[in-house]
Amino acid sequence: MPDHPARFPGLSNDPATHVLTARQAARLAALAPVPAANLAGKKLADVAASLRPYIDPKLLVFRKICGQVVKTDAAGKDLPVPFATVTAYDIDLAFLAWSPTDSLYSWFFPFRVRREKLATVTTDECGRFCLWVPRFDVDYYLRWRLERRCYLTWLRKPSIEDLLRAREVIPRPQPDPGPIRLDERVLNHAARLIDPAAINRLREVATVARPGALNVEATAPMARAAFPIAARPPLTDEARATLGPATRAKLAARIGVPAEQLARLDPHHGFGPFLRCIDVPVPQWSAVLDVPDLSFEVTQDVNADGVQEVIYSEGLFEVRWDATSIGDVTLRANASALAGPSCDIPDVGPCGEPAILFASNYPLQVGSIPSVYHDGSSGYALLPNRPDANGVPGEGARTEPAQAPFTEPFYLVGCAERPGATHYRVYHQIDGGSATFLNGSYGPLMKLVGGTLQQLVISPVEGQWYRIVPRSEGWTPVGILAPVLEGGDHLHTFKLEFGAAAPGGAITAIPGSQTPPVNLKIDATPPTVEFLALQWRHPDTSLAWQPLPVADCAVITRQGTARVQIRLALRISADHLRDFAVTPQGCGPMVAPQLITDGRNGLPVAAADAAAHWHTSASDNVQTRELYYELPAGSPAGCYHFLVFAATRAFRPTGVVSGPDPAVAWRIDTAPVYVYPRITVALQ
Repeated sequence: MPDHPARFPGLSNDPATHVLTARQAARLAALAPVPAANLAGKKLADVAASLRPYIDPKLLVFRKICGQVVKTDAAGKDLPVPFATVTAYDIDLAFLAWSPTDSLYSWFFPFRVRREKLATVTTDECGRFCLWVPRFDVDYYLRWRLERRCYLTWLRKPSIEDLLRAREVIPRPQPDPGPIRLDERVLNHAARLIDPAAINRLREVATVARPGALNVEATAPMARAAFPIAARPPLTDEARATLGPATRAKLAARIGVPAEQLARLDPHHGFGPFLRCIDVPVPQWSAVLDVPDLSFEVTQDVNADGVQEVIYSEGLFEVRWDATSIGDVTLRANASALAGPSCDIPDVGPCGEPAILFASNYPLQVGSIPSVYHDGSSGYALLPNRPDANGVPGEGARTEPAQAPFTEPFYLVGCAERPGATHYRVYHQIDGGSATFLNGSYGPLMKLVGGTLQQLVISPVEGQWYRIVPRSEGWTPVGILAPVLEGGDHLHTFKLEFGAAAPGGAITAIPGSQTPPVNLKIDATPPTVEFLALQWRHPDTSLAWQPLPVADCAVITRQGTARVQIRLALRISADHLRDFAVTPQGCGPMVAPQLITDGRNGLPVAAADAAAHWHTSASDNVQTRELYYELPAGSPAGCYHFLVFAATRAFRPTGVVSGPDPAVAWRIDTAPVYVYPRITVALQ
């Protein structure tokens, strides 16, 4: 979630004016000898003094819960939903849990929901919101779950980390579990469980650990929802029949609730999947009653009529109640919501001299002013994906500067206000060729006028002239100049030029108004992995190598259960190679082939970076390897894999880094452009 200050902060509820609801009064009355009737409808601030002798004073303060309302676009990117109204409800929920015996998951079908409005807040221009909740409510939600076995983990939306631990792709938490290691083996298994977009985010941060690397680099994608879009319950014919009206009485008796309570049960209104409890047996059908929780409803004026329409209705278990911390809540609005182009854009402050200042979030060199971030001549970023002194990943011996190209769509951001100018255009050259102008549209920009949400899409006039949008007009986000949508591997040159519109509408360039050029090296080309040779032998019988097909299914016909050695030759190359790693893998419980490093059986001693290498300089873009592996005697028959991960030094300038010093925070390792081919050998 963006962490920069809001230009247009949303409204939050004021703890000093919070009025106790009937349900909150009952909770306090259970903790203190004060009748609920004497508390309901009164401000907590007014009655707190009379409660402190009986209640831990910490429970009478407020806890802030924050989140963001987003809309997911076709590419899977979450865009902010600004200027929406978020209403929080204190609910009491009863639902039917369906936990198929052959599934890891449960689905919940509510049949009773009682709710009281707790607070109403609004989102800022980034879709962010915060509300204050009485601490005794938070304590009650958490304590209710902790008092019931499995409920804390069962009654919450699973994150990617939850799912991978449940499927034992990564180890279950121990008293001191240590950091999560996201290697190629883990990612290969994870790809069978989570969506490709989530895997891509994990691969970007799945670098070999090094001293000083930020934990948040891997934590953020692991904390994302495992199922951002609700999945329809896979009801079997038997399950549908069980939920049918004709069998409701039988179902009610089975789960121990009065039949009339299931009258509002809707088989088409199921929530999930949730990770079923594994510590204790869970029946296929069960009732969960009187669950306290916090739910949300979001509205927005989507058609500029001054009336807000519902864009998100009550989900289930959006807040992950945890004994130590409560993470940010993400509410995904429906297709009717109005979303801004991005909020991960720096606020450049008051507009000074016209200039291109950022590639999305990444600072650029302006003119001849020295920059630690960017080389304005070569076009490279100087901080992300730095070289390694000896090429051995994980040793932390990074050197500077980097030469990291930019990749994927991003915005040019800066200042485009000039006295006497009404428009600007963005001059564009590729590899010093002929000049053109950027012509992509951007928006919608948004602002609230008298409670009505207004939108503005900026499209260039005459295919090149963008209207100047002064900061004084109050549109958000501010500072976007133009989108850049470029591929290949090229040096791009950009500069601004200003124009003035005549009364008749024609736009004339203002002489001498061009800004200094900004060069950006953009490379979206992936690495190339060539498998040059694949051979095998029985070293205890003969040292002669026998060829195996690289392109077809390779089969090793072993003599009995004898020891087997495998030779794999490959070449990894890229225009801007960052690193590669070869990971051997067995199938299921089988052992993985072991890299031979000690020079046995006449083989060469392997270098420290033989199977994994990090570039040592900008010219280190081709690596050729001969790797030797061994399967010990008695290795089980089956398929063995050699997984290759290779990435370029390109980085996304749209990334968000945090920390007091951006020049430190941008020293990241990230890999949005990569390949991961594999070669498989069947052992008989």
